Amino acid sequence: MKRKKLDHLDLVCLEIAKYNKIHNTYYSYGEYTALVRAGKIISDVVSEKRVKKNEKKMDR
Repeated sequence: MKRKKLDHLDLVCLEIAKYNKIHNTYYSYGEYTALVRAGKIISDVVSEKRVKKNEKKMDR
């Protein structure tokens, strides 16, 4: 059976689940993304998206 390709939201949700398990927290998607934007949590998925966005701007 073919596996579904994970989109950005799937990757963020998996990262939140992993973070919650490691740190014994219960952050929702909204709480987690707010903490990432505030700089309290460093996210691999969100920072990867920002890098791609900045590369596109540099190409123009």
